[in-house]
Amino acid sequence: MVVQSVLDDWIEVKEIPTLEEQAREVIATMRSIPELAMLPVNELEKIPLGRLRKNANRLHAVCRYKKGVRKKNALGPNDVRCIDVHPESLTKEWTRYTKFLLFHEYLHALGFSNHNREFRQMESLWPDREAQGMGSAFAEHLRKKSAKWIWKCPSCEIEHPRARRSNRRYRCRNCNLILEDIENP
Repeated sequence: MVVQSVLDDWIEVKEIPTLEEQAREVIATMRSIPELAMLPVNELEKIPLGRLRKNANRLHAVCRYKKGVRKKNALGPNDVRCIDVHPESLTKEWTRYTKFLLFHEYLHALGFSNHNREFRQMESLWPDREAQGMGSAFAEHLRKKSAKWIWKCPSCEIEHPRARRSNRRYRCRNCNLILEDIENP
């Protein structure tokens, strides 16, 4: 009985792939995309991976270039110091989004430093379309997690996670009622 419990716990943990395992999957997927065939995708494996601070609210992931590298020059994986991903994305719920984040940052590492039309076209090559749209849900998740207060409408019950109390200064856009302050647990 105890052995089964330990085995179940171990299986549960194994279901969440590590950041490195996810990175290998993303690179393997990138190798299979014909439009990326001419780029040095194999060199992406050498880029160290890390985690952002837990209290990072706006960044989901970042490609950090080595000191002195200018984005105006031709960039490649050798110009990247590391890629950091938000630790909150490394849960079972956000695994698909983490893979998309890695793909996004790997595109930066391959020399697409700006979010221009060419970059967006390359980004759209990611096969999991739903994962591409998870960014706003992840941002909302981070906001709710870091909020100290929830401003809530007593009528329509819409919630606005915030760092400070509203002190009865704001009204609901839908109902025009004063928002209530609820301390976030």
